[in-house]
Amino acid sequence: MNRTIHIQTTETASADVDKLEKRVRGLVKLPTLPSVMRRVSSLTENADSSAAEVADIIAADQVLCAKLLRFVNSPVYGFPGRISSIKHAVVLLGFNVVKGLVLGTTIFETLGSRGRELWNHSLGCAILSRHIGRAIGLPDVEEVMTAGLLHDIGKVILIHMAASQWEETAEKAHNEDLHIATAERAAFGADHARVANWIATKWRFPNRLIEPLTYHHQPWLAKEFTSVTAVVHLADILARGMGYGYTGDQVMPTLHHESFETLGVSFEQIEAILADAEGEYEAGVDIFSMEPA
Repeated sequence: MNRTIHIQTTETASADVDKLEKRVRGLVKLPTLPSVMRRVSSLTENADSSAAEVADIIAADQVLCAKLLRFVNSPVYGFPGRISSIKHAVVLLGFNVVKGLVLGTTIFETLGSRGRELWNHSLGCAILSRHIGRAIGLPDVEEVMTAGLLHDIGKVILIHMAASQWEETAEKAHNEDLHIATAERAAFGADHARVANWIATKWRFPNRLIEPLTYHHQPWLAKEFTSVTAVVHLADILARGMGYGYTGDQVMPTLHHESFETLGVSFEQIEAILADAEGEYEAGVDIFSMEPA
């Protein structure tokens, strides 16, 4: 029987949102989230931690270690020399990028085929984010890429906690030609961007990552990292246009023209970016399998 999704009264909706936020912020206690994520997060939040300490935690998980090494050695990153150790990867990418990769890997893969589809879209968005960021001269493009990779992490969290309800929500969005965020707000009281804000804040990600995750559909609301947010906003739309993965709906989000114009990226540059990203995306999907290596 199909669930009827309805708009709730303000008082009821507010209570439900508060309850949902508590569940999201308590997600770290779930046994399905490997302890390695908690330990990596704890270390990366400590300014005195070393790359070796973080690497030792990741290296103890053979599957995770293999996946990260396959990823950083894939054409997605394109480093000139082969990276043979997690410590080397941590030094090259930095704590925030590695923490983002670990979070993405450990949560996406719990969802099976649906996680793979969402990962493919996120991977496409990540690759495009890095190319756009590099084209306009943004610093720390690997962190920009991580913002693209995790921009839809809120969807993964919602599915993780209420799979059948989210699937019904996605079906409603598809059948009624709604944006998935609109359907999510009706069903849960909050959309995936707001959920991403809660989990990213819980994990103490920097604002450079939190703002794009929170405002990738509303880039004009970003206050500090407007360019990174605009990049992820554009990359998300381009990834949809390229048919990368699954987003939960069939609606192409509206491009915010003012945010696009602030980037100063030309249509010729976008064409080149799309061409360069295509091969990286195909290679990344093949190499970074959601299945154990």
